[in-house]
Amino acid sequence: MPQGHRSFGLAVRESGRTLYLHVFGEFDLSGVGRVEKALDRLAEAPVPRLLVLDLHGLTFLDLAGLRTILRANDRGRAEGFEVEVVRPAGTANRVFTLTRAGLELTMIDAPEVA
Repeated sequence: MPQGHRSFGLAVRESGRTLYLHVFGEFDLSGVGRVEKALDRLAEAPVPRLLVLDLHGLTFLDLAGLRTILRANDRGRAEGFEVEVVRPAGTANRVFTLTRAGLELTMIDAPEVA
């Protein structure tokens, strides 16, 4: 059964050496390609020192979306940039609790720089 991608959204912005990805709506397999394409910026100079994945607007997160977030975190460890994940609300946040993935990530309630 196909997952709806009608409400997936992604906004990308940079501030100094920080790359912000604001992911909102339903982050499932249909949105993974767009997020991964935005993450390609991490391979360009100057390389950001901090990646903020702002998930506070998520209404749904499936395992494909979660794997994308975990891969970005692993890449940060390997390539020397920090990754912060802004905690989503409601059921989207439960995915981090139920899978224990939240223990591997730096989860914050709000980004320091708006």
